[in-house]
Amino acid sequence: DRIQNCIMAGKSLQTDCANFLRVLELYNQTHLYACGTGAFNPRCAFIPTNLFLRAEEQRLQYEDTESGKGKCPYDPHQRTATAIIDGELYAGISSDFLSHDTAFIRSLGERHAIRTEQYDSTWLQALTLTKIHSPAMSESDNEEDDKVYVFFTERAQEAEGAAGKVLYSRVARVCKNDIGGQRSLVHKWSTFQKARIVCSVPGPDGIQTHFDKLQDIFIQRGKDKKNPLIYGLFTTTSNVLNGSAVCVYRMQDIIRAFKGNFLHREGQQYKWTEYTGRVPYPRPGTCPSSTYGGFRSTREYPDEVIFFSRTHPLMQEVVHPLGGHPLLIRVGVPYKLTRLLVDRVEAVDGQYDVLFIGTDSGLVLKAIHLPKANGQNQEITLEQLQVFKNKSPITAMTLSKKKQWLFAGSAEGVVQLGLFHCDLYGQACAECCLARDPYCTWDGHSCSPYMPSARRRNIRQVNDDGNPLNQCVRQGEEKTQVVALGNSTYLECLPKSHHATVTWYKDQLVVIDRGILIPRAELSHGGIYHCQLEEHGFRWTAVTVRLIVWSPALHPTLVSTQPWYQDVMALINHGKLERHCKELSRHHNNKESGNHKHNKQDRKRADRHRHREAGEKEKGRGRKNRSQMQSSAQRLPRSA
Repeated sequence: DRIQNCIMAGKSLQTDCANFLRVLELYNQTHLYACGTGAFNPRCAFIPTNLFLRAEEQRLQYEDTESGKGKCPYDPHQRTATAIIDGELYAGISSDFLSHDTAFIRSLGERHAIRTEQYDSTWLQALTLTKIHSPAMSESDNEEDDKVYVFFTERAQEAEGAAGKVLYSRVARVCKNDIGGQRSLVHKWSTFQKARIVCSVPGPDGIQTHFDKLQDIFIQRGKDKKNPLIYGLFTTTSNVLNGSAVCVYRMQDIIRAFKGNFLHREGQQYKWTEYTGRVPYPRPGTCPSSTYGGFRSTREYPDEVIFFSRTHPLMQEVVHPLGGHPLLIRVGVPYKLTRLLVDRVEAVDGQYDVLFIGTDSGLVLKAIHLPKANGQNQEITLEQLQVFKNKSPITAMTLSKKKQWLFAGSAEGVVQLGLFHCDLYGQACAECCLARDPYCTWDGHSCSPYMPSARRRNIRQVNDDGNPLNQCVRQGEEKTQVVALGNSTYLECLPKSHHATVTWYKDQLVVIDRGILIPRAELSHGGIYHCQLEEHGFRWTAVTVRLIVWSPALHPTLVSTQPWYQDVMALINHGKLERHCKELSRHHNNKESGNHKHNKQDRKRADRHRHREAGEKEKGRGRKNRSQMQSSAQRLPRSA
C-alpha cells in the first residue's frame, strides 16, 4: 500500500518508492539506530549488532519499527546529517513530504523533541546539511556549557539583492541542555545561533573568489580537546569557474565569532546591519548553568532573552581559515572534490595531517601540507588513484586507523585501499625521502612503512626545511653502457616520484621524456652522463652512466677468430644486420639438427650393441642348459 501511494504521488518506483537507508548511527555497544525512507513513509528501528554475525538473511517487520518523522527524510535524494549524542538523535533533514521544511531537530531521548523555528527564513533558508559535530564541544569544565555544532550551506538573506540568490556556508550551534522557551519558542531551540564560514582566494584585482558550497567537514581532534581543527571541503557555485578547495579553521576562531556582535534589520525592506542596541542578560546563546547566572533551564530565561534569540540568530563576524587562504585548491580539473578524511601521522620530527579526498569522478587523492619557513603551507599530492572504473562519484569515506585501511563508497560499491604504498617511491634513498610521505621512511635498504619505535632510527623525510640529501649517504646508481659505433642507444632515468623533474647533462643530445636518445653513436658521444633530478628545490644525481662507444678501428688486434667478432661487426653494419640474424638462426638450427642426427645415430648404435649382448647371453644360457641335461642323463640308472 505504501509503495502504491508513493507511485500515485508521482514518484518513481525504482529511485523513490523503496526503503532507502538514510540514517545509521551507533546507539550503544549493543545496538545501532537505523532509519529508512520507506517509500516516502520513513521508519526507524534499533538493530542488535549481533544480528550481523548470523549467516542467514534477517528481516525487520513493520511492527518492529517506529515512525521516522523528524529523524529521517522522506525523499531519498535529500542530503542528511545525523549524530547520536548522549542517547539523543540530532538530525538535519527535510522533515516533510515535499521537502519544503528543512530543520535541525533533536529527538529519541526522554526529553521532548525540539527543532528550529518552522518556516522562518531568518533561521534557515533552503539549506543543505553537511555535518553535525559529535560529541558535543566543551567550552569550560562545566558540562552544562556543552554545545552541539552543525555545518551547512543555505541561501543567504543578507546577501540577496541585485545578484539574486547567493549561497553561504554556515556553522550553527545550540546548547545541549536547551529545552526551548516557556511562552515563546516552545519546543524550539532558544539558543540557536549561526555564523558564516569563508573559504576564498584573492584574485589579481583583489576581488575574492569564493568557494561557497560546503561539501564535507572533518574534525581533527588533538591534545587540546577544546580547540580541534576543522577541515572544510568547498566547491564553487559559479558556472564560469569550476573549482574545489580545502580550508582549515580553529574552533577557538569559531567560538570567537559567536561571542561577537549580532546582525540586525528593521524589516523586509531594510538591509542587514550591525546591532548596536542593548543585548539582554544572560547573553543570547548562553547555556543555562551555574557558570552564568544560575539558571537551571532555558525555560527560566527572561522573555526578552528568548525574543532576542528568535529575531537575532545571525552573527556579524565571519570565520576565516588559518592563514587567510585555502590549504588546497583544484581549479580547471575535470572533477570536483566530494569527500574528505584526515589522518594524523606521528613522525620523529612532528605530526602531519594527511588528507584523503574523494571526487565526483571516482578518484581518491592523497595529499599533505607542509609548513614553510615563511609561515605559509605547501601542498603536495602524494597519490592519485582511480578506484571506480565507471568514474562513479565517491559519496562516503571512512578510515580504520587500527587496520590502516581506507574505505570509499559510491553507487558502484565499496573499495578498500591501503593508506600507504611505500614501494612505489623506488629503491633510492633520495627518492624515498623527497616523496614526503609521512607513512614511509628509508630504512637503509628500501623505502618501507615507518614504524615508530625507540629502537629503530629511521631517516625521516617529511619536513620541508630538512635537506634529504644530507641524510642519504650514497646517492644514485652507477652503471656502464656499451654501444657500437653508428648504432643508436637510449639512456633511461625514471624517478618514482612524479614531483621530480629530470635533467641530463651532455651536449649534442635529443632530450625526450625522462631519458635521452642518441640516434647514431659517434666517438664523441662516449663519456660520463649524469641524470639529475630536482624536487621541491633539492637536486641530486640519480643515475651516472659511463657510455663506451666501441669501434673496430680502435682495436686493430682483434681478429675474426674471436667468437663475438662477427656479432659486433653485424651490429655496426645496419645493412647486414637482418641477414646476420638469419644466419645466426640458421646456424643454430643446423647445429641443433646435427646434434639431433648424431644423437639418433648414437641411440641406434647403442640399441644394436644391447641386442648383440642379449643374443650372446641367450646363446650362453642355451649351451649351459644342454650341458646340464647331458650330465643328468649320464647319472640316471639304466632300465632293466
